[in-house]
Amino acid sequence: MRTIRRDGWTAADYDSEQILNELGHRDAAARVNRARRRHPVRRAWRTLRTRLHRRAPETTPCIDWDAARAAADAVNRGDVDAADRIVQATGDPRGTAFAAFRFIGVE
Repeated sequence: MRTIRRDGWTAADYDSEQILNELGHRDAAARVNRARRRHPVRRAWRTLRTRLHRRAPETTPCIDWDAARAAADAVNRGDVDAADRIVQATGDPRGTAFAAFRFIGVE
C-alpha cells in the first residue's frame, strides 16, 4: 500500500476517517492515528500465545531393528514377557513393537 502523506496515512486511513466522520464520531483523525499506533504489549502477548500453542516438532522414530528381531524371536518362542522387556528398553517402544510384527512367525 502506498503512503499518501508524510505522516504515513494511506487511502484506507482516509476512508476510515471519512466513515468515522459520517457516523458522527468526534476526533475521527485521532481514532485513526490511535489505531495505527504500534501495540508492543499486544504483539508480545500474541507472540507468546503462539509460542505456547505451537505444536512440538515431530521426531523421527528411531526403530531398533535388532531389538525388534529379538522381541519377535521371544514371541515365537512363547516368551511374551521377555519380548515386552526387550521392546520397553528401546528408545521408541511403540515403533519397535510394531516393527517386531514383521518378524513374528518368520524363522
